[in-house]
Amino acid sequence: MRLAGLILFIWLAGSGLVGAQAQSERVPRATLEQFLSEVEASEPRLSPSGRYLAFYEHTDHDEESGDILTIRDLDAPPGAQDVRAGFGEFTILWVEWANEDRILVAIALMGNVRFYGASFEIPFSRVLSFSPRTLDDPVVLFEGQSRRVTRSIFNIALSDVADLLPDDRDHILMPAYRGDALHLWRVNINTGEADVAERGTRRTALWFTGPGGFAVMRVDVSRSGRRVSVYTRDSKRGRWRRTADYRINELSDAAPEFDWAGSSDNPGQIYIYGRPEGAGRTNVYLYDLVNNAYLETVASHDRVDISRTLRDGRTGRYLGYVYVDDRQHVVFADPAMQRHYQAVDGFFGGEVSVIPVSMAGQRMLFYVTGPTEPGVYYLYDRAAQSIDPLYMIRPGLPLAALAEVEIVRYRTRDGLDLTGYLTLPEGGARRSTPLVVMPHGGPEARDVYDFDPLAQFLASNGYAVFQPNFRGSAGYGEAFARSGYQQWGLAMQDDITDGVQHLLSAGRTGPDRICIMGFSYGGYAALMGGATTPDLYQCVIAGASVTDLPAFVSSWDEREEEDALSYWTEAIGDPDRDHDRMYNTSPVNLAGRYTVPVLLFHGNDDDIVPVDQSRRMARALEAAGTDYHYEELRGVGHNLPPGVALRGIMRQSLEFLDRSIGPERGQTHPLAGFREVTGTPVTEDGNVREESRRH
Repeated sequence: MRLAGLILFIWLAGSGLVGAQAQSERVPRATLEQFLSEVEASEPRLSPSGRYLAFYEHTDHDEESGDILTIRDLDAPPGAQDVRAGFGEFTILWVEWANEDRILVAIALMGNVRFYGASFEIPFSRVLSFSPRTLDDPVVLFEGQSRRVTRSIFNIALSDVADLLPDDRDHILMPAYRGDALHLWRVNINTGEADVAERGTRRTALWFTGPGGFAVMRVDVSRSGRRVSVYTRDSKRGRWRRTADYRINELSDAAPEFDWAGSSDNPGQIYIYGRPEGAGRTNVYLYDLVNNAYLETVASHDRVDISRTLRDGRTGRYLGYVYVDDRQHVVFADPAMQRHYQAVDGFFGGEVSVIPVSMAGQRMLFYVTGPTEPGVYYLYDRAAQSIDPLYMIRPGLPLAALAEVEIVRYRTRDGLDLTGYLTLPEGGARRSTPLVVMPHGGPEARDVYDFDPLAQFLASNGYAVFQPNFRGSAGYGEAFARSGYQQWGLAMQDDITDGVQHLLSAGRTGPDRICIMGFSYGGYAALMGGATTPDLYQCVIAGASVTDLPAFVSSWDEREEEDALSYWTEAIGDPDRDHDRMYNTSPVNLAGRYTVPVLLFHGNDDDIVPVDQSRRMARALEAAGTDYHYEELRGVGHNLPPGVALRGIMRQSLEFLDRSIGPERGQTHPLAGFREVTGTPVTEDGNVREESRRH
């Protein structure tokens, strides 16, 4: 869908969602390309007055290729032309309004840097400043600085803005390195010139400012990148004090213990998002910079964590918070704003998440998403109380092909009440419906009631998909997350099994039509499910999986990652003290128990879960005589990026499921007798390579 002219009409109460289709037009299946189609347009941004809208899109038309920046006058008469500018070979990363007369555009480009006497061509990011009236004569920020700054290997990404300084029409604050220290710079948006406003250290990674642009909080990161130290100061004393320390876990979605939530009208106070010592859940707090103390709890929930906070994009002020129980909920601190939000949320009927994106003047931008709505941006006019659809994120995906998602509640064998999500194929879920059990990664992450392209893709091909939030998941408080510690393959696995048994008892699937698949921790859980409950599953798909618990924990010691080693020792166990338990809950030692085929895949550049974990699993399965197939993806890290490799794996997984529990079950299994194959399993068009299928 093209962006020009997409504000089609003003909706009245009772109208349907944009792009909705009647059930009679239901499309049985959508293609993989439609589910994975890339976003064609950026998140839109309102100018400070709310009059202008900025966004960018990508087009491959011969006369207009590359990224296109568009400025639209929302008060212009019908038929008025947008202001547009093409960026050719440059990729736009984001757009933001500095003020009504200057707009900032971050771009990616190639450039040369010198490092220890050698010259390298690498991708850079830089920020340009334009007049929104003409989008010509750009100013490159930091232009004119010494090559020590502009060509430094440390300033590859010179595109972060710490403060738009709404009361200063000529400057913004940006972090940038000089030497190996990250300073905060006052940058002139009209000339590109920059001067150091605050000096950081070799460990400084982030800056946060209060009213007037005064830096009141900075974040320093250890040399390993896995431990964070937070420093704060008040505007009167000006002394930095260490306020919090915590470690980073790449596999956890858990909130930091002390994180920025926004500035307040009082220069001596800020809002903090985190979980101080003694707090069972992540909350929002008002924090006193003068006395380095928590003043009050601003926002909390009795069952779940506050998942994130809302801030004014221009002033940085705290606006409210978001929490997720079964669905996502937004709460504004301003009662008047909350009334507007509730009116918009109620308009959509509560089956989708309505996320505020940008607010200025009398206008607000919202992003609406849900299981059967893959994402639409809307413009809301508070004065007129009207809602205009702007554009869809996946315009090529037929909404009628999307599946409903059901919230599943069940009780575990030890009395724990859990929640999961069941994506329903056309016709619903019954005893004849094949089921894919898909535990999430982390394990300190969680699934939510929202659009999930993989679950929807499988549902469009006739599969029900079950995603349980087992103990150890994030979002339900510290005690719930820690209840999964040292329960890998034990109570955590039982939670998944109990959820499947609940669906079986309810007649939502049949006992011979269930497979389990997952990635990272989810891959571990899939492998453990196949080993410990072989009669429950008919196949296993596991990507980037931990397969040997003692070896995985010990690998962090070998990598000299002390903080990561401490976390994984606490979460999984000590390889010496807990060796027997960890050995017995490692899939690599249970290969002889598999009675169903196994599909493994792993990126050879994975720096979180070593690729040797899957290589050893493949060798163990071969020694046990198990039907398996292993794909090693060259040049791929822990997270599968959108592209050829992901498309190939999804196609191969679907074929695997079809033969195991789907429409082709009972035929000769394509993986029977397969042995280890190393190499990307796809061609340039994303199809599975035939030569990778060795019998």
